Amino acid sequence: MARIICKRFRFLPVLFFLFSTGTYGQDTLPSFSAQLRPGNKVLVSWNNHFGKKIRQISIQRSADSLRNYKTIMTLPDPTIPQNGYLDQKVIDTNHYYRLYILLDSGKYIFSPSKKATRPKPAPPATVVKTEKKPSEPVQNKHTTPIPPAPVAEKNKPAGETVVPAPIPERFILIERRDTVIGRISEKQIQRFRDSVSLKTKDTLVMLHPDTLEIRPFIPADVFRPSRFVFMDKSGLLHIELPDATRKKYMVRFFESDRTPLFDIKEIRDELLLLDKANFLHAGWYLFELYEEGKLKEKNRFFIARDF
Repeated sequence: MARIICKRFRFLPVLFFLFSTGTYGQDTLPSFSAQLRPGNKVLVSWNNHFGKKIRQISIQRSADSLRNYKTIMTLPDPTIPQNGYLDQKVIDTNHYYRLYILLDSGKYIFSPSKKATRPKPAPPATVVKTEKKPSEPVQNKHTTPIPPAPVAEKNKPAGETVVPAPIPERFILIERRDTVIGRISEKQIQRFRDSVSLKTKDTLVMLHPDTLEIRPFIPADVFRPSRFVFMDKSGLLHIELPDATRKKYMVRFFESDRTPLFDIKEIRDELLLLDKANFLHAGWYLFELYEEGKLKEKNRFFIARDF
């Protein structure tokens, strides 16, 4: 099984690995391996012998081997037998890593801290030379080559077809805003792309061979001034309500973070002017206009700074 990650469907620089092969160098929890990868990246990986008893695994990083650890990733599925994480956001490789492991019994474990090292090279292949048996006939250029005798395959009935072993299905992680939100099989990628492009305005990007990132569509912020509440060039705020004598109006004002400022209730004048000194500072302000107790408009206005 290949490594799978994600960024809306960000269908996804954080990476996960799910391994079915190539587990060389992985330790068994609570131990783990931390190996350097090209480009100042660190691969943290492990084997899970706790099975379904694990409730949470979090990866923590620190410049100190004993203190100041910060969580950089919490796995969405901690029960996977072989798993890992590729740390791509580390500035240098002089950092220490450890795992926080929470079991379903409520007990938690901190693994020993470990600094990333370069993976050990694979041992060289051993070449075995065999000598020709004395009983075998010696051939020279004047003798006719003797074809080898057919060797019957063991435990294979005559006429039986050898079926190749099935290839494990490959999965892709889906990431959005540096958060893993799910995974899909490699066969479902095209259908997933079509769903994103037809039903949303988001963008789907292949970050890595095993990671898809969803980049949400952010519409442009286009400001359209209100025709009821607006600032003029002299610094006065206009509240113009042509039917204010016949209907009940109220205006509520807020800071840009929606902190309430003040309300003007029961406006009876068709034109009401407010000096900008009524507001605390220059910048954007929000307002809500109510007509007969019902929201008529939500908008904003800008007060310029005096020079």
